[in-house]
Amino acid sequence: METLVVGLEGNPSTLDPRYASDAYGVRIAPLIFNGLLKMDLSGSLVNDLAEKWEQPDALTHRLTLRKGVTFHDGSELDAGDVVATYHFAMDPQNGCPISGSLKTLESVEAPDPQTVLFKLKSPYVSFPFQLRLGILPSELAGEKALGERLIGTGPFRLITFKAGEEILLKGYKEHFGGAPKCESVRFRILTNATTRLLEVRSGGLDLLQNAVPPYSLKFLDREEGLKTLRAPGASYQYLGFNLEDPILSDIRVRRAIAHAIDRETLIAYVMQGQARPADSFFPPEHWAHTDKAPGYVYDPDLSKRLLDEAGLSDPDGEGPLMRVTLSYKTSTDKTANEAARVIADQLSKVGIGVEVRSFEWGTFFSDVKKGNFQLMSLRWVGISDPDVLYYIFHSTSTPPGGANRGRYSNGEVDGWLDASRVEFDLEKRAELYRRVQEGVVRDMVYVSLWWPDNVIVLSESVEGFVPYPGGEYTSLANVERR
Repeated sequence: METLVVGLEGNPSTLDPRYASDAYGVRIAPLIFNGLLKMDLSGSLVNDLAEKWEQPDALTHRLTLRKGVTFHDGSELDAGDVVATYHFAMDPQNGCPISGSLKTLESVEAPDPQTVLFKLKSPYVSFPFQLRLGILPSELAGEKALGERLIGTGPFRLITFKAGEEILLKGYKEHFGGAPKCESVRFRILTNATTRLLEVRSGGLDLLQNAVPPYSLKFLDREEGLKTLRAPGASYQYLGFNLEDPILSDIRVRRAIAHAIDRETLIAYVMQGQARPADSFFPPEHWAHTDKAPGYVYDPDLSKRLLDEAGLSDPDGEGPLMRVTLSYKTSTDKTANEAARVIADQLSKVGIGVEVRSFEWGTFFSDVKKGNFQLMSLRWVGISDPDVLYYIFHSTSTPPGGANRGRYSNGEVDGWLDASRVEFDLEKRAELYRRVQEGVVRDMVYVSLWWPDNVIVLSESVEGFVPYPGGEYTSLANVERR
């Protein structure tokens, strides 16, 4: 196979593993970079650049590097590259999203070229998940803006990254895991859903992953030359609030919005039934799932009463005037826009006007990270380690050092999150995570919408693609054409 062509519905803000935090960048980065550890298909951590991983005590992780691993420029990986990458990511002045999770690191040292020693300030049970960070050569690891100069050790090297157009990767034959089976991978950035459908039907695309409108599957299932794969997913779709907004800082308003949303109708209309209604962060099959989160059932009458209590009275009864008007930011994605407009219609029925504003992905995501929004909707993709709750909900995890984009702060929730990081008993940790999820639902930080199914459309001639829980494109290195 010469070139595999993959369609993307949005543009990654970056492919730099130190900064990548949107789904597009996170999914592509494993093709270019390797971490010391990686997650396998079951969600378990396994060796990657490390051939040996030891934990002599609760505060120490010692990793021995594979020998003979080379970067795309031909230079050999050594422990100095690992130290330089982590030192940069640890510095909060550099604004790396992972910096919040590295606060517990006391030091990263290289006793010899093949050994990396991580010393923690205090026990942190999920620290091994931070060892998945992609490693750069030391001479680049201290720079912030690398652009197309990104160099890793992965099965593909970056050739071009034309924002809004395409990303071209070429197979790296000297990869320590073996040369990829396809010569190159081209990601085409096609923000228009109709264009993506036409391209995959005509052969202009070989693969689409979670990038087709739900309504199109019934047609694609019958399309000659294509095959579709689907399964229940672990991603989490939510409606988010800016808790510092003068209107939305009132929990009664947030609860009123939650009770005004009919998720069953949303899923039937927008997702064509290809999702499960979510009641908390993790789906039922996840070990940290809670079934005790407070329910916010569809109840427009209760919604109106809550708005009255919040002082947002209806100015004209059944008339057309709204109690209040809010801005809802979203990307240009077709499904995201449909969901926004259905939610806007449902909220209008209780007297909340909604102005839907669609932006190109980079602009939209930048505004979300800055807190420049009132309402927005995003999706957490394929989360396995529940320590992500710290990254999202702890009061110290506001961007850029975390993903607390709504600026949520609750001392009790912070305490549970802090305790979860030093609790090694799995059931006790699970109980702490359940309390966190129940707490953020009570505080109505997010409105849980749904867990979407995973849907993949690919050419019948393509073989070897295996979906990963987080949607990573890792298995593209093993794809070939029949």
